[in-house]
This record gives sequence, structure tokens and C-alpha cells, in this order.
Amino acid sequence: MITVIGAANVDITASPIGRYVPCDSNPSLVEISYGGVGRNIAHNLCLMGERVRLFTVFGDDSIALSLRDDCRRVGMTVDPILEVAGARSNYFICVNDHNGEMQAGAADMELMSHLTPEMVATHIASINASDAVVADCNVSGEVLQYLADNCTSQLYIDATSAAKAMKIKMVLGLNRLAPLIVKVNHAEAVAISGIKGDVEAMAHWFIDQGVTRIYITMGSRGVYCSDGEQSILLPSQAVTVVNATGAGDAFMAAVVHAERNGATMHDACALGTQAAAIALQSTTAVNPAISKLTTIN
Repeated sequence: MITVIGAANVDITASPIGRYVPCDSNPSLVEISYGGVGRNIAHNLCLMGERVRLFTVFGDDSIALSLRDDCRRVGMTVDPILEVAGARSNYFICVNDHNGEMQAGAADMELMSHLTPEMVATHIASINASDAVVADCNVSGEVLQYLADNCTSQLYIDATSAAKAMKIKMVLGLNRLAPLIVKVNHAEAVAISGIKGDVEAMAHWFIDQGVTRIYITMGSRGVYCSDGEQSILLPSQAVTVVNATGAGDAFMAAVVHAERNGATMHDACALGTQAAAIALQSTTAVNPAISKLTTIN
């Protein structure tokens, strides 16, 4: 069992029909789907054949029940149910350009403030019974710190965004009970480390701060990963990008899946790049074709 602690929300994605024109009303295809970094990672893991529990918070508005039911439909366990009376669900709005790259995003994640360290503490025994624990930075820095202090299972943290990534600083340098694996993109790595341009120096900075393994995704420039003894730069797979939202979530899920099944860092990174390439070819954040990603070298 893998426990994922993070956000589940409603995604509203607008993709222009024709060339994207900034600061104008663009004729677009607008799609509504279920997302959230934590939920997307959990969904991808389910498609890869993993048993997954999603630990999140639901509102009680009209969309909350269908969001929760959809999590179950794709194979996640969502018990215990954490529901906040009078609260609206999380929403993420994304505007892409004609190349599928996000030009603007807006996230209403106030609901996540109800996921507290005290709430996590009441379930820490079952969390620690997991083979791996994954947290996204939609949870508070205090929750991340609690997990770093008390989690005995291998802990993965996804930075989520450059602004939210700063919460990771709260877990650096702690005397942890288990390995800590961090996934960031280049902008998030710059924000946390303060180092610009030199990805190797960024990776060494994370390792020096006590991170066991660091994965830095760089879009079309590939992925850099390091454990302090070995460093690897792998190229991205060339694909036609339909929608870039969700590629990082697929990468993270594939790394967790690969490492849980005994893969090396290199092979985990390679599987992650394959998963990201599959995700990029879908209009939604999770591509059902990820279920075909079964090879772990």
C-alpha cells in the first residue's frame, strides 16, 4: 500500500483553438476534470497497478461527493473520510497556449488548511504501515515537518509549485526516521536553493541538506537526479505536447512505483520520463494510457 497525502480538486482547463493571444479572449476548448497533485499521483499509481490510499480533505459543496466517488472509481481507498462542513472544494484553473504549455494558472486551495498535523497524527500508525508515503506541497509546512519527524516509511515530497515549494525548507536538516526523496522542477529548485543556472550545484545543495535522493525535472532539457554518490542527466522523450499539466505528477508516480519495486535511481528516472511523455499527450492531467507503463528495468 502507498499512502498519498495531498490535494484533490476540480480542474478547469482552457486550450485555445488556434494561436494563443495574450490579454485577449481566446476561442478555446474548456474541459472540466478531477485533479490535484496528490490525487493525480494516486490516480497514476492506481493505473500502474499499485494499491493506493489517498489522504485528503473534501468540502461539502455540490462537487465534493462526485469528486470523492471518482477517486474510488479509479481504484483509490479514500478512508478515512475527512470532510469539512460548509467548505467548498479545491479548484484549479489552467489556461494553455497553442503548444499545450500553461500560460496562467489559478489555484483555490483554502480547503487544505483543514488538514492539520494533529489530524495526520491520529492516523500515523496506518500511514507508517504503508510501503511508501507521498506528500504534495498543497499540505502545510507543519504537516510536512510532522511527516518528516514521524514517518518511518520512505517519504516522497512533490514541490507542486515554486511558491509552495518553499515549505520543503521546513523538512531539511531534520533527523528523520526514514529516507527523504524530493521531486522539484527547475524553477522550484531555484526557489528553494537560491542557486540559479547550475543544476548540478542545486542537486548537491539538496543532498547537503539531508535529502536522500533529488529529482529535478527540466521540461524539454530532461531530468537531473542525484543521491550524492551518483548523478544522472536523462533527456526528455520527444512528443507532441497536448497538455503539460500533469506531466510532473506522472513522473513522480512512476519514480515511486519503480523504487518501490526495487529499481535503481537511473531506472526510476527513466520510467519517470516515459510516464511524463505519456501524460503530455493527454488533454487531461492523467492519461489512462499510463497503465501501459509496466516495464521496470
